Amino acid sequence: MPLRVFSLFAIPAIAVFAILVLAGLAWWPLWLLAIPAAALVTWLFWRRADDAVLSRLGARSITGSEGERLMNTVENLCLTSGIVQPDVMVVDTDEVNLATINGRRNTIVVTSGLLNALDVLETEGVVAHALSKSAASEVQYSTLAASGGGLVSGAQRRWAREWDGGETGVVRFDISGVRLTRYPPGLRSALQKIDGRPTDVPGGASLGNAWLVPPPETRLPLDHRIEVLQEL
Repeated sequence: MPLRVFSLFAIPAIAVFAILVLAGLAWWPLWLLAIPAAALVTWLFWRRADDAVLSRLGARSITGSEGERLMNTVENLCLTSGIVQPDVMVVDTDEVNLATINGRRNTIVVTSGLLNALDVLETEGVVAHALSKSAASEVQYSTLAASGGGLVSGAQRRWAREWDGGETGVVRFDISGVRLTRYPPGLRSALQKIDGRPTDVPGGASLGNAWLVPPPETRLPLDHRIEVLQEL
């Protein structure tokens, strides 16, 4: 497990380590458990990261009737690109957005608002963006940081965003997504349609650049991303 993963869950791990060290003053064999226990805490947080994030978002499995177009798009793009097909889930909210959850497994989370707002080609564009992130495991650290809730500090979340490519990383995956679809107008039209609509999904702010449209504090202006796509 990379040292960076441990650093994201350092607060609970160090707390467990300190408790056992102090308890060891009364019974020294507990000192032998301090380091393994800290490692176990980190491993447990890592194991539950995906489920913790999906639970906080209120994500549910997508049904055939509402998600047929989306699932067909995901399957077709994965077949043509060779990308391993991720799980797909939905959050019932009017916000228009999509997230790539990338902890132990890959999951695309769409909002019902996005399903209702975009047409076929626009949906293909945003899915291709998400699949590019999924294939590169690009938002793994943001997913892990978000899973820790209040046990992960603001500084640790900033580290996670930088490790995942920083604020400009989203443009790289706009471009990668367009390479999958070979149709820049699809994603460009989607971003134009989303611009000005609510995108901040309740419980999702800590995911940062895992979102197609990140929270305001980490967001690159959509106008800039649209201009880049116009040049392709």
